[in-house]
Amino acid sequence: MKKIALFAIMALALVSCESQERIAVDFNQLPAEAQSFVKTHFSDKTISIIFHDKDLFDKDYEVIFEDTSNVDFNKKGEWTEIEVKSGTGIPHAAMPSAIVNYITAKHPTTFAIKISKDRRDYEVELRNGIDIIFDKNGNLIGYDD
Repeated sequence: MKKIALFAIMALALVSCESQERIAVDFNQLPAEAQSFVKTHFSDKTISIIFHDKDLFDKDYEVIFEDTSNVDFNKKGEWTEIEVKSGTGIPHAAMPSAIVNYITAKHPTTFAIKISKDRRDYEVELRNGIDIIFDKNGNLIGYDD
């Protein structure tokens, strides 16, 4: 019985890996919310390429800028990860205000270069290498090693 269950799990994993498709798309093929986010927060950056990843269960988008900064979006156009490789980090207006306020107060000599979110929390990486975790409301959970 264990062998059958293990085989089924492996087969499902193989099918899901093989069914993923990554294609380049135009800006106007992004969901409207993602287009608005890029125009609002990254108008100073030039888009290099946009990828649309499709697999069995999800559709995601990745916008890559010429300086290799990038923003990932889910199928609804909500950002899931932002990584900025140059300049002064992630625009404050792109992040929850509670997180910006915490970083500004507790780490005034640095700034966020990466933020990711899921259903439970936000993970923020600062330029000085410190990783901070916040709950979905922007309240501090703790520091990550």
